[in-house]
Amino acid sequence: MNDITEKDVKRVWVEKDAICVELKDGRIGKELIRDYEPLKKATREQLKNCRVDLDGVWFDDLDEGLALSGFFSPKKTNPVGRIFWLFPELNAAAFARRLGIPQPLFAAYVNGSKKPSAARRKKINDEFHRIGRELMQV
Repeated sequence: MNDITEKDVKRVWVEKDAICVELKDGRIGKELIRDYEPLKKATREQLKNCRVDLDGVWFDDLDEGLALSGFFSPKKTNPVGRIFWLFPELNAAAFARRLGIPQPLFAAYVNGSKKPSAARRKKINDEFHRIGRELMQV
C-alpha cells in the first residue's frame, strides 16, 4: 500500500468533510479535513486548489501535503476497515450481504465515515470468526 504514486491516481476531489482520492483500480480513500489543522482552517477554494504530485496530494495555497499511502492505510480507530486493508482479497460487499447490512452502510464502516454500534460491531466480529472457522474446515 505504500507504493501508491501519482500514476495510480484517477482523480482527487473535495467533499464537505473529506479529501478523496480514487485510484485507477477503483479503490477510494478519504482523509477527514478535521484531522489536519491546516485543512480545517482552509477555505473551500484553497482545498480545491490541490494536485497530485509524486506520492502525495499537495495543497499549493496552504503549503501542505498529504501522503497518498495515508488515504489507503488502516486507521487505528477503524478496526473494520483495517481488516479489509490487511486482507484485500476479502470482498466487503459480499461480507455486507452475508450480514444483511446494506452495502453503502457497510462501506461507510470500512472507510471510517460511520462507526457501527456496539451490537453491530459484535455482529461483524462474530461473522469474521464464523468465516475463519469455515475456512479452517476446508
